[in-house]
Amino acid sequence: MESRSTDAYDVPSRVTAYDRDMLIMHPNRGKMIQVALDLLPVQPEREFRVLDLGVGTGFFSAELLSRHPHANIIAIDGAKSMVKLAAKRLGALDSQVSFLITDFRNLDTHLPRTEEFDTVISSYALHHLSKSEKETVP
Repeated sequence: MESRSTDAYDVPSRVTAYDRDMLIMHPNRGKMIQVALDLLPVQPEREFRVLDLGVGTGFFSAELLSRHPHANIIAIDGAKSMVKLAAKRLGALDSQVSFLITDFRNLDTHLPRTEEFDTVISSYALHHLSKSEKETVP
């Protein structure tokens, strides 16, 4: 993932239109996330830890928290503008979400190796990586 990929999503005017644009470019995005959540083997009343790689506008994390209100999420994105929008969307749930602005290829420098997660989610972020980069994401 080149830094220009992250830079492209750190433009406030582009980020503001992101969710609206996604409705056009990926009209089944909501359904795709619902399918992923249907397959998640966690009962809604259970606490569990989630790592969201490329939180973007917080769409996936918001859907997850609406179904699993006891989840705790570490939300990562390299674009400060995206994290700002995600924080706004998830504001009422801020006790359950921690944001980290960084390139997720460098997680080992920002998260302790002892950090454990029950699941990892990602939506429209990993495709920015080359095959070799995908194989080395910690």
